[in-house]
Amino acid sequence: MRVLYICHWENLTGGAALACWNMVLDMKARYKIEPCILVKGEGTVAEECRRNNIEVVVMPHYWWYCGENFKDKIKSKVKNIFNKFYYARILKYFADKKFNLVHSNSSVTDIGDVIAQKLNIPHVWHLREYGLKDYGLHFVKNKKIVTAKFNRANKLIAISRDVYDYYAKYMRLCDEENIKIIYNGIKINTEYHKKYNLKINFCMAGMLCNGKNQIMALRACKILRERNNNFILNFIGEGGDEALLKNFVHENNLNDCVKFWGFRSDIQEILKNMDVGLMLSKSEAFGRVTVEYMLNYMPVIGVNTGATPEIISDGTGFICDLDDAQRLSDIMYYEFIKQPEKIISMGQNARDHAVKNFPLEKNTDEIYEIYQEVLNGK
Repeated sequence: MRVLYICHWENLTGGAALACWNMVLDMKARYKIEPCILVKGEGTVAEECRRNNIEVVVMPHYWWYCGENFKDKIKSKVKNIFNKFYYARILKYFADKKFNLVHSNSSVTDIGDVIAQKLNIPHVWHLREYGLKDYGLHFVKNKKIVTAKFNRANKLIAISRDVYDYYAKYMRLCDEENIKIIYNGIKINTEYHKKYNLKINFCMAGMLCNGKNQIMALRACKILRERNNNFILNFIGEGGDEALLKNFVHENNLNDCVKFWGFRSDIQEILKNMDVGLMLSKSEAFGRVTVEYMLNYMPVIGVNTGATPEIISDGTGFICDLDDAQRLSDIMYYEFIKQPEKIISMGQNARDHAVKNFPLEKNTDEIYEIYQEVLNGK
């Protein structure tokens, strides 16, 4: 089977691109899929394709875009003009290529729909984000066009129940019968003996930005610091909010209990020395890092938004309300600092839960089953 994958991101830095890349490698290894990846620019996606002898086509194009303010509307019109030329070039390139189907990895680009229509082949469309909440994509302004494109897809895949509800029930952009929930898969790391710290290491890994909500963790630490200093809050990553967060730390005298690691390529090694994960994002479509915490024997404290409550089950962590820093502080203190033995028992539960429910192979198997259904006209 020859499949054209549409990768919307040039680098393997985000959860969506990583999920797609690992799935493609597994498809190639276990199902003998012949993948070709279309990406809009040079980056680590193209580099890894060449390193792994996977066909890659680098051709510029823009995401479909419709902002709300005047500046965004102008950008949208300009990008749409450029896309007419870019799409024509892409279609010319693929006109004589032979594929069994197209698999789009994101809702933010419609080039997969355009190619599938041109080549008259099936289209599987992965919905990995919320559009409006994540990228400011105002699908509702072009609802008829978007709905037509989504319903033309032979199958839509939502990476969580929350994403399914967003597209099928809240936005009503697709038929409920044509969209299936398939949770992302993560490569399961080897079991190891977890060493725990005298000071409890809480951890947030990911981009430092408003959407990831690190400020909630800092506000909780400010409250927690008044009770106890037997903890460290670790931020792994970089981003536009770094200065704001560091300023909060300085102004509230939290320098001795907060550590900024910056960007690190060895996150998995660092997580081996962390105790409890924090997932406080305002709208996490899946939460790859939540599962990575769990695979490293870490219970997780999450918030009641997005798909986070779907991943954190009883015995693997706790859920609190979004932006309730007082409740977050209480959980950190009463459940873990006062009862460190819970980190061990809940951490093992978290590991077992992740291994059972989110392995890469399970994700690949379910998507391959979709391919078979689509190609057999079911």
